[in-house]
Amino acid sequence: MTRGHPRSLRYMASPAHNEPVQIRVGIATAAAMGAVLVGVGLARSAFAPLQPALVADHWFTGRDATLLAAANLGGYLVGALIGAPLARRFPVTAILRTLMILVGLSFLACADESLPFAWFFGWRGVSGIAGGVITALAGPAVLGYVAESRRAFVSQMTLYGVSISIVIAGAVMPHLISVGVGTAWIAIGACALAITAVTWRMWPPSAPRAGRAVAPAPHRPRAGLFYLQYGLVAVGIVPMMVFLVDYIARDLGRGVTVGSAFYVVYGVGALIGPFIYIGSTKRIGLRATLRSGFAVQFVALGLLLVSSSTAVLGIASFLAGLGVVGLVGVFLSRSQEISGGNPAVHRSLWGMATASNAVGQAIAAFGTAYLIGILGEQGNAYPILFIAGAVSIVIAFGLDLVMKR
Repeated sequence: MTRGHPRSLRYMASPAHNEPVQIRVGIATAAAMGAVLVGVGLARSAFAPLQPALVADHWFTGRDATLLAAANLGGYLVGALIGAPLARRFPVTAILRTLMILVGLSFLACADESLPFAWFFGWRGVSGIAGGVITALAGPAVLGYVAESRRAFVSQMTLYGVSISIVIAGAVMPHLISVGVGTAWIAIGACALAITAVTWRMWPPSAPRAGRAVAPAPHRPRAGLFYLQYGLVAVGIVPMMVFLVDYIARDLGRGVTVGSAFYVVYGVGALIGPFIYIGSTKRIGLRATLRSGFAVQFVALGLLLVSSSTAVLGIASFLAGLGVVGLVGVFLSRSQEISGGNPAVHRSLWGMATASNAVGQAIAAFGTAYLIGILGEQGNAYPILFIAGAVSIVIAFGLDLVMKR
């Protein structure tokens, strides 16, 4: 190990050659963060300010623009399910690089207004599939080389790509949209490809593949409740993670620039949320932290239902942002607790939980598009979504009480 960087290097037997492999953990973590930033951050967060702009510039109706957001979340579900099988057939690093390129191309392919809606819907689905696979594989591609004592921190830093992308999207996208919606599509695609190029050689030289062994099943009733709980939380998070800008820009009539400004506030919450939740877990424990997180998300959604003032929107955006990444870390720790410390059980349980969460996201997104189609462009579809999200959070809280018993 190099003396100048005692903590930045780790050794592990190469899966292919059974020889020591030397990597810089910080650089490899940055690669995983970049992949998540592209696959989930840009593919989802950058589209949030773009969604109302597509309607304002008459590219699509409000319902169709919402369907494009839903297509990404539906694709994410598919990606979460196929990630592990892909990793058993192909080198993980090659998969990640290919899918990052695909996300960039998906934005470049949508820069022409004259193309049919099906074309846009298909490419948004492709970007969602890529994001689901990246989420499933990027972290493990690095964690296999990281000492156990540092894995929790590395996991949080990998997810930080989502938080960073939210702030960037809220701050930059209004300026790109002012130049032209087509320009915004191209800029996002170019950014994704640039990040792909920068991180190309930062991945571990031979990322470990997923094992073929069948993991022992966790305690089924408890695990089933956990899957349902994590899926319900997704329904509570999607309203603001995906539709906050569109709600403020179109439903409240304040425009993309104002909506994006609140999205920056949401992103600031996402940046500091993980640290708050980590500190809370150490002080009051995992279960109490999880329930507190439920309460915070419920309050954020409730505030949107009682007022649309600038102060209330700002507070609600910040509170909701705290949980978009922070709560995921808490659920990850909870899944480790349920698995009893068995790594094989934990991989199986967390994979199913991720799929359940993706189902919740897809239901919320397609449900919103359905409501807009029924109620009309100004039919108060988003308040109904906020109510559904708040109810889902309450149910998730109740399930936690059942799981304790």
